[in-house]
Amino acid sequence: MFKMVVVLYNMTFSESSTIISLNKLLASAAFPEIREVLIFDNSQKANEPQGLDQRFAYYHSKENVGLARAYNRALEESKEEIAWLVTLDQDTTLTGDYLNELISCSAKVSDSTVAIAPIIKDQDQQISPVRSDTLRPLHSALPQGNQTYSSVIMVINSATAVRTGFLKKIGGYNLEFPLDYLDHWLSWRIFAEGKEVIILKVELQHELSVLNYAEHMNFFRYQTILQAEKCYYSLYATNLFFKYRQQLFLRGAKQLVTGKFRYAKRTFIFLFLGGKDGKQSTKENG
Repeated sequence: MFKMVVVLYNMTFSESSTIISLNKLLASAAFPEIREVLIFDNSQKANEPQGLDQRFAYYHSKENVGLARAYNRALEESKEEIAWLVTLDQDTTLTGDYLNELISCSAKVSDSTVAIAPIIKDQDQQISPVRSDTLRPLHSALPQGNQTYSSVIMVINSATAVRTGFLKKIGGYNLEFPLDYLDHWLSWRIFAEGKEVIILKVELQHELSVLNYAEHMNFFRYQTILQAEKCYYSLYATNLFFKYRQQLFLRGAKQLVTGKFRYAKRTFIFLFLGGKDGKQSTKENG
């Protein structure tokens, strides 16, 4: 059985392509394997949903706690019958083919498989799964659907189903990554535990806001991403730490050349001083 959690930020339920598409799919008691959908709202103002399938539940956080805490709340409140937690962003369009393939696959996988994910695209660009052994995942050969992987891939959070037993065993989602790089960490942890990820054949559309974050991200958001990057590559994917520092230097140099001096200063603080004054409250995330 499945539980889903959709995290909203500064968007109402009626504006979320995830909730709109999922509500249509659950109409007329379809897909009984989906037992509950938690809408976790990080927005400043509560907006209680109306007219949704009875399986939807709503929770409003008084502050923006990001993703990890939202996912952990959904996990902690899951009933014993829930075997899989499906994490969802607010802007992924779900389909019947996805739910059918996910449910069918989950009934046949071995215990070593702890995550099931679709192929995710932003228009024509595949953004999940991607290779995790490179800092330029969109410029290398992309993992394929209908495959089982035991290393070197990363799947994004949205539409990924993870075994609740596995999540509880590892202590839930890592609060060191309130928002950014949480998916990198989880994929890393799955393979560090000797487990597997299955990629479905089905494709979903998702709007990825950080495809070119170093160029267009607002300053506060950029700081939180820098902090998450540093944490991930210095503590977990340490085999890429040297290349990460090289990339950080080149990014800072480009920011200087293009006149993004504030961004360049912050980049070089993280490179040379370890980001000691680069932490920023997750209230600025979004």
